[in-house]
Amino acid sequence: MQASSSSLVDLRAVLAEVPLFAGLDEEELGALSALADRQDLRSGARLYKEGDPSTHGYVVVRGRLRETSDGELLGYIGRLEPVGEIGIQMDEPRSSTIRAVRDSILLRFDKEDLLGFLDHHPAVQRALSRLMIVRLREQGRVRVQGATEVHGTLAVIPASPDLPVMALAEALVRRLSGWPDARLITAAHVDATLGQGAAQAPLSDDEGSTRLAAWMNELESRHRYVVYAADSDRDAWALRSLHNADRVLVLTEASARPRPVRVLQELRSLGLLAPVELVFLRPVGDSAPHTSAWMDVTGARARYFVHPWDEAELASLARQVAGHGVGVVLGGGGARGFAHIGLIRALEELRVPVDVAGGTSMGAFLSALLALGLDSVEMVHVARETFIRNNFLNDYALPRVSLIRGRKFSARLAEIFGDRQIEELRRTFFCVSTNLTTGAPVVHDRGPLSVWVGTSMAVPGIAPPVAYEGELLCDGGVLDNLPTGVMQRLERGAIIASNVSTDGYLRAPGSGVGAPDPEALLRHGSMDAPPRISEILVRSAMLSSATSVDLAAERADVYVRMPSQEFGIFDWKRLDDLVELGYRHALERLAPVRDTLVS
Repeated sequence: MQASSSSLVDLRAVLAEVPLFAGLDEEELGALSALADRQDLRSGARLYKEGDPSTHGYVVVRGRLRETSDGELLGYIGRLEPVGEIGIQMDEPRSSTIRAVRDSILLRFDKEDLLGFLDHHPAVQRALSRLMIVRLREQGRVRVQGATEVHGTLAVIPASPDLPVMALAEALVRRLSGWPDARLITAAHVDATLGQGAAQAPLSDDEGSTRLAAWMNELESRHRYVVYAADSDRDAWALRSLHNADRVLVLTEASARPRPVRVLQELRSLGLLAPVELVFLRPVGDSAPHTSAWMDVTGARARYFVHPWDEAELASLARQVAGHGVGVVLGGGGARGFAHIGLIRALEELRVPVDVAGGTSMGAFLSALLALGLDSVEMVHVARETFIRNNFLNDYALPRVSLIRGRKFSARLAEIFGDRQIEELRRTFFCVSTNLTTGAPVVHDRGPLSVWVGTSMAVPGIAPPVAYEGELLCDGGVLDNLPTGVMQRLERGAIIASNVSTDGYLRAPGSGVGAPDPEALLRHGSMDAPPRISEILVRSAMLSSATSVDLAAERADVYVRMPSQEFGIFDWKRLDDLVELGYRHALERLAPVRDTLVS
């Protein structure tokens, strides 16, 4: 939409709230407000694109914007934050693309006007420079703040009119700290405040939309969270709720067959950006056979299961949609991965709830057990039965494609996980494999749990790759041994990453001194404990992902680097030692930040 003026925005009052302009007096605020125009952006509309000239600077009055570069999410810009200041200050083209997540109102400043104002107000110039430095650092670290982590709006829409959508909305508000932090708004609230029928004013009604926008703006300035709840999936209030949401929750029943949700179809046709997520009412013990089909019909990026009305699951839902959940990412490393169990034990002791679990290779196996709801004691039992008391990795084959056939281990995984589908687990889970055909990582968040966990653990040369859709998949650690980037894109909250990989553990002490020795590993007794072929294969397979560990660590809010150097990849019998080491090290790392994780 074009820039316009409106009584909805008191320019001077808005600028007085902006932290960047906190030091300005009334006269200076008046001068700055005279330079500003109002600009409206509908949800999905683009403010500018990467490479555009930097002609204007902006301040968000209402709404939320999404910033991307080369298609990758950089972060979100919310109420009272400046936009586009980096390009103006540096006199460079736009370095990112900005689009509106929901209906937004901005103040727009001409570049030359804004620079002239800054020249006469060095304190504002310094504050803006500090903000630029912070943002540039955040981009370098690929740190993404969730859309609803600090402030946010949620829309709750029923997939059919007989669902208890108001009960869910009220439960969310209570768990988002309640009044005055969180506020529930329904069509009845709108009509009571603005007059009968105001909630059903169509988006084309400029006068009605202006009144509603002014009231919503006031609500969002007074409350940390606003939950807009609709009685129907097909009326004007439901559509307006979507236009004003950072996150859209669609409520349905796990046993219900999928059906189109009308306002979502309109949402897609209008190009709205707010992510859609499904909330299934699912009593404990019930199946969820239509989960994948529901996600396809609605275009949902995520799903949650809630036993009506289980306090723990409602609390987990509220944490995650508010961006305050906890995700655990476990890396690969063979037997050294047993240290992850110690981290789980430390989280249990500190009473830090885990909402999402994911990992690679051995980390995929253990995070899958976590997603099933096993505690650390049960994990130790499963690990002991799988890797020590029974050797499921000894079905050796002629090394045509791998050292083992992998059939025994696949059967063991099927015994542990049964026929469970990843998308039907009550706790969100993902694992990562590597596509040998395309050279790209593959994220598995749907499909047979046992098969995809096994694929994530199929080290090239040790176990045969898995054929899928004409391509070959293998151990995820080849490209992404610590998939914090996958967890980050879920936007659920804090990320705890546990890394058990060890750089440089393959050595040949005393050999090849002064000249290369091609047969050092072939001569019996030439060195103590020479590396075995399996260790050489594993190390070779994981070399390409070793360089990405630093980036993976940067994405984590809590990074736990396990001191597991003295343990080998195949030291299965040292299970108890590794669990104890992981527990003590994780407890030391997690205890000081425990309160920030459960706030």
